[in-house]
Amino acid sequence: MQPKTLQWQFVTFARILFAIHLLYSGGAYIFFGWVPSAFFNPASPVGRFMVELDTIGLYPLVKYLEFTLGLFALANRFTPLVAVMEFPITIMIAYLNLFVEGAIAPRHYYTGVQELAINVAVLLGYGAYYRSMLNARNAPKWLWQSADERPPAAERSASQLPIWFIFAGLMAVVMAASWFLGSADRRLPPRDWLPPVLSFITMLALMRVARPAVESRI
Repeated sequence: MQPKTLQWQFVTFARILFAIHLLYSGGAYIFFGWVPSAFFNPASPVGRFMVELDTIGLYPLVKYLEFTLGLFALANRFTPLVAVMEFPITIMIAYLNLFVEGAIAPRHYYTGVQELAINVAVLLGYGAYYRSMLNARNAPKWLWQSADERPPAAERSASQLPIWFIFAGLMAVVMAASWFLGSADRRLPPRDWLPPVLSFITMLALMRVARPAVESRI
């Protein structure tokens, strides 16, 4: 993208605005201990929510994360990843402002829209990096594989011993953790062992269904 194009100017402006927004939000708390006024208002649902987040240490974590992400965005390093990492926080802030506090003080409507607009502008500005994520169906690929790399031909293996070993090891860890960490009345509940068992059986079924279609193209 050429620096003089309108696209470059708009996206770069949005990135810098996004970075400064995060640095301001995180830095105000980190360096000055600033928190929203709702923090001290017992009548505010969001205020009570933030107090509880602060009690368990999650509110400071969010602020330090925002400040760190702001530094990366300002330096234009890993910007697509930064925008994705911040988006869940943006959604939470926008929801609290638009649907919880907005009815109490209209000013929060602006804050909610602002949070969404800035983050979404950066997501759209770097949208090409997410294109492969928007495919309806995706073949498994490791982090080090290219998104455009064609999957290798199916291996004709007479044994599925390796995956059985992996599954057996996983279940051994799950069962041991569920037994030794659970209370006397909560050892080996179905919610611990049933999902991995069903997932493994479903994976084997899908593999058997997909194999004839793959072999017919070889």
